[in-house]
Amino acid sequence: MSDRTYNVLFLCTGNSARSILGEALMNQLGGDRFVAYSAGSQPKGKVHPMALAVLDEMGIDKRGMYSKSWDEFAKPGAPKFDFIFTVCDNAAGETCPVWIGHPITAHWGIEDPAAVEGEGQREAFLKALRYLHNRISLFLTLPHDSIDKMAMQQKLLEIGQSEGASLKAGVNSMTTDIIIYHNPECGTSRNALAMIRNAGIEPHVIEYLKTPPSRALLESLISRAAMTPRALLREKGTPYAELGLGNADLTDAELIDAMMEHPILINRPLVVSPLGVKLCRPSEEVLDLIPAAQQGAFAKEDGEQVVDAAGNRVAG
Repeated sequence: MSDRTYNVLFLCTGNSARSILGEALMNQLGGDRFVAYSAGSQPKGKVHPMALAVLDEMGIDKRGMYSKSWDEFAKPGAPKFDFIFTVCDNAAGETCPVWIGHPITAHWGIEDPAAVEGEGQREAFLKALRYLHNRISLFLTLPHDSIDKMAMQQKLLEIGQSEGASLKAGVNSMTTDIIIYHNPECGTSRNALAMIRNAGIEPHVIEYLKTPPSRALLESLISRAAMTPRALLREKGTPYAELGLGNADLTDAELIDAMMEHPILINRPLVVSPLGVKLCRPSEEVLDLIPAAQQGAFAKEDGEQVVDAAGNRVAG
């Protein structure tokens, strides 16, 4: 067994109940191999008293628990996360910060125990704690050191659909936001799109030559993909040479100006998913962004086999 330590982040909108329970449980159950944190998109600023009460009742360490923004973990020097779990449906649908390292993300939504008032609230929190305990226990049994990313993603999605899953939990909440900036005339783009569909996912297909992204969106995509404007420039079949875009003195802004005026200069396919943003060249790079397993064999248009009959990526 590896001595590696994994960092885990639990996200919810308010960071006052479910994500706090997840953080405390993972830190207790994960031993020395897992360090858990929690945060929210719109933190309430204080932990729900019943969350602290049930943690105390069950003998789970609640020291250091506080409600905070997820922005704290998007700053330089923040922990690099290996896994991120959203435990409320609102957080799963919100635009998250750009997480360093592109952690594996899954939605483990459960109903909000804080929505229950009166005598039933304690039982609702205990039930939420139990559901999270079961999921974390399943997670801890996985072979984290040896399982590949796609198989891990599928396992985490399955765990998210276990007992107590809220209505939006599961594969659909993770996959409907996959976007591909596509050129149907490009074989690489067609292959990437086909691999997304081979996982049973129908992405949002944007033919960017017909509907180019705005400048702000293009700049955001470049930043999220951790690349430079020059790295996104396409040379073949474009006015790259005649515009003199090989000039190393051109600024990033000038290169983006050219892409805005001539969208064909934007290389393809750019794919956006809950797992990150990437220029998928070669096309099998898209497999790193698909939050579900391939459902069968896949060969590219040139006949190169990239996924075997069992849905596993073929080593290149």
